[in-house]
Amino acid sequence: MIQPAGTENWRGLRLANAYRLLLALALTAAALTGRGPAVFGQADASLFMVTAWAYLFLAMAFEWLLELRILPFRPQAHLHTAGDLACLMLIAHASGGPEGPIALALVIAIGIAAVLHGGRAAIGYAAVGVLLVLGEAIYASWTQTDANHLTNSGFLGAALLLITVLVIAFERRAALWEHQSHAREREVRYLSELALRVIEQTDNGIIVSDPDGRIEYINAAARQMLGERGAADLANDHRLPDLHPGVCDALRAWHAGHGGQQQDFDQPRRLRAQFHRIETALGPRALIVLLDLSAEDERVRRDKLAALGRLIASIAHEVRNPLSSIRQAAELLPESDTAEEREQLTGIITRHSDRINRLVEDVLGAARAPVVHAQEVDLVDWLARFAERRREAWRAAGEPFTIQLDADVERAPAQVDTTHLWQVMDNLCDNAERHGRPADGQLAIRLRVTAAHGRWQVQLCDNGPRIPAAERDALFEPFYTTHSQGTGLGLFVSRELALANRGELTLVEPTADTAGNCFRLCLPMAEGTGAEGAWGDEARADEIGTSEPAMTKARE
Repeated sequence: MIQPAGTENWRGLRLANAYRLLLALALTAAALTGRGPAVFGQADASLFMVTAWAYLFLAMAFEWLLELRILPFRPQAHLHTAGDLACLMLIAHASGGPEGPIALALVIAIGIAAVLHGGRAAIGYAAVGVLLVLGEAIYASWTQTDANHLTNSGFLGAALLLITVLVIAFERRAALWEHQSHAREREVRYLSELALRVIEQTDNGIIVSDPDGRIEYINAAARQMLGERGAADLANDHRLPDLHPGVCDALRAWHAGHGGQQQDFDQPRRLRAQFHRIETALGPRALIVLLDLSAEDERVRRDKLAALGRLIASIAHEVRNPLSSIRQAAELLPESDTAEEREQLTGIITRHSDRINRLVEDVLGAARAPVVHAQEVDLVDWLARFAERRREAWRAAGEPFTIQLDADVERAPAQVDTTHLWQVMDNLCDNAERHGRPADGQLAIRLRVTAAHGRWQVQLCDNGPRIPAAERDALFEPFYTTHSQGTGLGLFVSRELALANRGELTLVEPTADTAGNCFRLCLPMAEGTGAEGAWGDEARADEIGTSEPAMTKARE
């Protein structure tokens, strides 16, 4: 019955007039039989009788106006309210004042007015009702010296105003709820339409069916995957068995708990059906997602061909230059007159042959999946010995390089293949020697071991020029190199080795307060990291000594 103010609440007006008819019939029956409350007509029985009949005829007239709708809503609502106030006040006057059931009828009439009119009109009618009640109370006090009507009328007037304010507040709240409800309904409708459009445009087939295989929704991609003939049949009976009996059988087996959540099919094309359970108000439903495996196979085939083409082009580019040098040296060798010239040309052939051989070994190493023989290693002790080996090699070569190890912990037990760890760290140091030298040639490498997020982090930093931002994303791609003697596989192989050992190798983003470049190697902690390990000096030395691969290492 309650609607926002300003709307034409015809249903509320009809309900109010139905109540008015019942009230008028009750008052008329009380006037005719004299069996109503004793207060009815005690001051003027004739006036009570006439007013009751007038109220009944007025209610019937209002019903006739409602049926014909001769007048608009607002004038009719005002007529109803004015008729209620006039008749009820005359009945109250005939009964010696607005008390008992008459007061309750007045409160209901003002409440109905607040519902029908709302806002200022409702407040106005409440004020008119209060004035009429107070006026009747003053008149009764003058004519009935033993009656005390002013107090009761004051409470009744306050009740009329209070009920009006409450109804208006509730009406506004109801209007807000209705507005929010409409807004949510529009939003739900919009999201439903958007989801439907997205589902229709997706490449995956979507089918919603009940456990018996009766289809409730199917998108265009599913129709296409199941064939045009199946789509035509769907328009007639909406049955999954007629579309694809295999999918229907798999669905029933999945519902019964005998089948898997997904199954592959080869007819009418290669596809995969995935089953998901949906609980709805209508009962359980199955969401069937169809994946076109033939399209996926074609995409994988294209990606493999593209990767193979890039690999062949990279290898051809890397092999062409040393082959050209070998051919030139071979052509000049018969024409050489001195042993010195022949030795120089032979050295060129040998050096470039080694380069081609290293490229072949690196490619074969990158193509093979690394076999991991993980063991528990104390990274702090292992890196200290690795750094010492590196210093010895630099001193022997007369290089003014330094390497320093810092550790936040005394021990860092990790689970890693030491041969792979050596190759990764060796590659990183080689890269620092080639690309991380500062202008004065004094290369300084810093190693640091920390613990973060349940893993050990080994950070290797140099003090050379930073890697340009344009090259950072391509560092770990195969065959990417900026060095004339590099194969471009060092960092790629290092990252693959780190992944094989359940680790990760990344380039740390530079900050304003740091110089050079930093690589971070994350490795898993060994089980029972808190326990003290027991390595003897001999065992540690053997471990480092045998970690260096005998094979030629992949270098950048």
